Amino acid sequence: MPARSSAIARRRIEDLTFSPHTSDSPLSSTLQGVQQQTARRLLAWLLYALGGMMCAAFLAVVMPSSAMAAIADWLGVGPLHRSPLTEYLTRSLSAMYGVLGVLHLYLARDVVRYLDLIVVIGWLTVLAGVIQTVVDFAAGMPPLWSWSEGPPTVLAGVAYVWLARRAR
Repeated sequence: MPARSSAIARRRIEDLTFSPHTSDSPLSSTLQGVQQQTARRLLAWLLYALGGMMCAAFLAVVMPSSAMAAIADWLGVGPLHRSPLTEYLTRSLSAMYGVLGVLHLYLARDVVRYLDLIVVIGWLTVLAGVIQTVVDFAAGMPPLWSWSEGPPTVLAGVAYVWLARRAR
C-alpha cells in the first residue's frame, strides 16, 4: 500500500512540474507546445532581424570608395588604402554578407521546415564568430570593434542552435 500512495504522490508532483520528462501530463505537453511555438517565433524573428542587417551590406558593394574611406576614418580603424585588392575584398565581403542575409530571410519564412539547416548554420556562425574574434585582435583592430563583432556573432550562432532545438 505505501508504494501505491507514493506513486500517486509522485504523479501529482509530476503534473505540477514543468519538466520535459513528464511529457505524458496534460499540463506539461501544453507548456511544451507553447515553448515550442515561442522558440519558433523567436527563431524566425532573430533570422529576420539579423538577415535584414546583413542585407544592408549590399549597400557597400556599390558605395563609392571615398564614402568607405570616410566611414573607416570615422570608425577609427585607420585609413582605407585604395588598391584593387582592397576594392575586391571590401566589396566581395559585403556581397557575401548580403547573400547570407537573403539566406537568413528565406529560412525565417519556414523555420520548422529548415530546422536542421538552421542548426548547421548556427554552428557555422559560432565558428565564424570565433575566427572573427581571433582575426580582429590579431589584426590590431580597436578593442570596441573586436568585442562587438566576433563575440556577438558567437552568441547569435548559439541562439540559432538553442532555439532550433527547442522549436522541434
